Amino acid sequence: MPAEDSREIGLRTAQDPGLRPPSGRGHSIDWFKQVAVMSNPLRPNNRFARNLDAILEALQGAVAIATAADDTAEPTLLGANQAFVLASGWAKADVKGKRLSDCNSERIDIRPLFDRKGQQQHWLVIHQAAPQDTASEKPGKRRRKTSPGRPGTKGLGIKEPDTGEEADFRALVEGFPNGVLVHRDFKPLYANEACARRIGFDGSAGLLAEPTLLPFLPVELHNRALRRQRRILAEGAAGPARVLRCLTAKGEPFWVEAAEKRILWRGEAAVLVSLSDVTEQVQMRRSELMLREAVDNLSDSFVLYDSDLKVVLTNRRFHELFPFLPTQQAIAGKPMQELVEASVANNVVTDPRVWRDREQFIADFIADRLSNEACVSEDAWPDGRWDTVKEQHTRSGGFVSVRSDITERKRAEFALRDQESRLEQALAERSAQLKGILANIAQGVTVTAPDMRVLLVNQGFLDIFSIPGELGRPGVHVSEFVRQGLRNEHYPRAEVEAAGGEDAFVEQRLAVIARVTRSVDQRTLADGRVIEIRQQRLPDGCIVSTYNNITDRVHTERELQRQREKIYQNEKLTALGGLLAGVSHELNNPLSVVIGQAALLESMAPDSALAERAMKVRNAADRCAKIVKTFLSMARQRPAARSAIQINDLIADVLDLVTYQLNTTDVTITCDLAPDLPLVAGDSDQLSHILVNLFINAQQAMLNTPLPHRLVITTSYLAASRQIRILVRDSGPGIPEEIRSRIFDPFFTTKPVGHGTGVGLSVCHGMVTAHGGSISVENAASGGAAFTVLLPAGGMIQTEEPEVAAPRLHSQERQILVVDDEPDITSFLVEVLEAAGHSVDVASSGQGALTNLAGQDYAAIICDLRMPHLDGPGLYGAVSETKPHLLDRFVFITGDLLNERTGRFLKKTGRPCIEKPFMPDQIRSLVEEIAARGEA
Repeated sequence: MPAEDSREIGLRTAQDPGLRPPSGRGHSIDWFKQVAVMSNPLRPNNRFARNLDAILEALQGAVAIATAADDTAEPTLLGANQAFVLASGWAKADVKGKRLSDCNSERIDIRPLFDRKGQQQHWLVIHQAAPQDTASEKPGKRRRKTSPGRPGTKGLGIKEPDTGEEADFRALVEGFPNGVLVHRDFKPLYANEACARRIGFDGSAGLLAEPTLLPFLPVELHNRALRRQRRILAEGAAGPARVLRCLTAKGEPFWVEAAEKRILWRGEAAVLVSLSDVTEQVQMRRSELMLREAVDNLSDSFVLYDSDLKVVLTNRRFHELFPFLPTQQAIAGKPMQELVEASVANNVVTDPRVWRDREQFIADFIADRLSNEACVSEDAWPDGRWDTVKEQHTRSGGFVSVRSDITERKRAEFALRDQESRLEQALAERSAQLKGILANIAQGVTVTAPDMRVLLVNQGFLDIFSIPGELGRPGVHVSEFVRQGLRNEHYPRAEVEAAGGEDAFVEQRLAVIARVTRSVDQRTLADGRVIEIRQQRLPDGCIVSTYNNITDRVHTERELQRQREKIYQNEKLTALGGLLAGVSHELNNPLSVVIGQAALLESMAPDSALAERAMKVRNAADRCAKIVKTFLSMARQRPAARSAIQINDLIADVLDLVTYQLNTTDVTITCDLAPDLPLVAGDSDQLSHILVNLFINAQQAMLNTPLPHRLVITTSYLAASRQIRILVRDSGPGIPEEIRSRIFDPFFTTKPVGHGTGVGLSVCHGMVTAHGGSISVENAASGGAAFTVLLPAGGMIQTEEPEVAAPRLHSQERQILVVDDEPDITSFLVEVLEAAGHSVDVASSGQGALTNLAGQDYAAIICDLRMPHLDGPGLYGAVSETKPHLLDRFVFITGDLLNERTGRFLKKTGRPCIEKPFMPDQIRSLVEEIAARGEA
């Protein structure tokens, strides 16, 4: 326990002084170098000698004090403690007066003591054989002898000594750097300055003013300290020095090593305490213990060697790995060689060198550790475990080795390596399979390196481009393939010339290939084959190219596109036909009146001139009726009636009709008609309509172009396809490419509003298709548009029977019922039938007809199919319930046979139907036939 400094109180008895230097591990003889100087020579009297002996005995270690009468005299011993006497081998009584030269100079250390003025007064003699001395010295370090002399430092500044005996003891005690404290029942009686400063007081007076020293001890030590004091005062035995945790005046902890002894202080028993501050040593010891505990709890194996390659420290994991080595408590100081030999003897070393020469392996192992400042390696155990061994030299020349278990990682590495090996083997097998596949497929494959040299070429590529086999070797430059393609004429000549020649073309192709990242292209070879080329650049810069002959696919796609366009055109024309059919139905009624009235007028005309006019009207109306029927045939998708037609004669007839109109716009007509053309099976009216449409369209196309306006008509026979070709070419502006594919679309026209409907060419397309031919358009090389019509030569020809005027029948008068909502139609039918001698009743609706039928029967009932309110089928159904015997006398007339309901009705009933427009003779003949059947 520290004590407060006091410069006023001296030691009164021979047993008063006591001082114990630091002891135990970590202390060295250097402590004695800190002994303070004494202020004046000690006077050699009995009481001083007794006090000096008490002080020296309180000190641990072999210590003596020497003095000299003057600077020339040899120092002699004034006193020594029992440890010094034992170490020197002298008797206690013989110590005093012994000369320093009598002491063994190899085993003593002499330290001069100076006063505060720097004058040497005495010597401190320390015997090196003392236990604390030998423990404090480092092994292998030679002790240095210190001869008497004046050091280079001045005195510590102790106050001037008092006179008298107590002053001598006081000067001696005050000079020690250790704390010296005297207390009774923990009431401080004396303390030197070192003790007072350590507790936190400026001087010993402050500490001596404290009523008790217990506050400077932790509370948990109070009872134990009181018991110890009573035992010391009663028995006088203090026991060995101990380390205590004390508190400063501010409550801060520190540690001291305390040596206690019973003394008489002014005639009464007291406790003398010698205090050595060991706070730093305790903290270092605690840090050492914490470090040892941390190292001991590492999951890795740890061993530390000193510079002599002897074990300093190990941890628990190290001994778990090497259980055959000495225990953790006994291994310190063992040399590395002994550990390595034990490892080899216990067969834990898997290095193959150990089996060749065990001694050499051990020597090489240790030499490697000495030569390598740092090393990281992997070590295998016989049982399959693996460690990472990290070895590093320390600054003090030692050596540390740490082992980390990496068994799981190594197993994972081995598994990964095994998997990689299997993958490499599988890849090699797949590569061989791939090479076999590539060698036998028709598709071409090449792999090109970044330097434009091929790495792989399969046989398919060589076959597609007709390349010799020697060019298929790896390492051939791509330019060789391009030059071979030029020799095989696989590139268009115009493209080669545009590049500036073959060499420039090769460079151009190489530049294109070098820029490839990902592309799909098609190349048409000179022989018409189409090659699809797909190229892809890989991350390593190589280019993989595939070549596929897609000629058949391209032709199929083109044919499918042509068929789709054809179907599309047919669908559009069908829609147009449906529209025209509706229009035609509306035209049939007035055409029926015109044709009928013209026929009546022709038969009733009194002179030939009037009859001729009536005939012309009837022929024109009849032609209109045929055109309407043509529309209906297109809508029904039924083939028109065919007859043998000479195309050249048909062209001449059509030109007679349009020549005047063409001449009005200064159109020059040139005909180049091939002689002896085969006949064509077709409808002359439809073909005439096609030619008229083409001639008039050509005329209108040339209206806004400068003269001359030329129309060239050419015919020829294509023997290979057995087709008649009609070419109509004009000198107009031609047809732009972007609208050429739409030229035959219904209602598509380039003419201004009011000048065209877009129906003409679409109708022509439908008529030509119905004849089994085709029509196309392109721009002529000399300018203008060129329409080509192809018609099959020959074919099935339906010969039309010449119309023979039916003889007038002079039959008996019959009662006829006419049912139609069109007044003009009913009046025409009445006039025709009455002229034939029949009696006719008229009903404008189905309801009116039922009224007539309620009163009488009729020889024939002529009924329109489409009427408001009650139509023809409705009337037929009503009659089937009231007068079924009259059902066989129905004759239906209509202008619309496209209606599905009408078709089903006529097919079910089997009744005849006359399609509008009709001729008078058709009516008369059918009525006579129906009436005759009824009478029979």
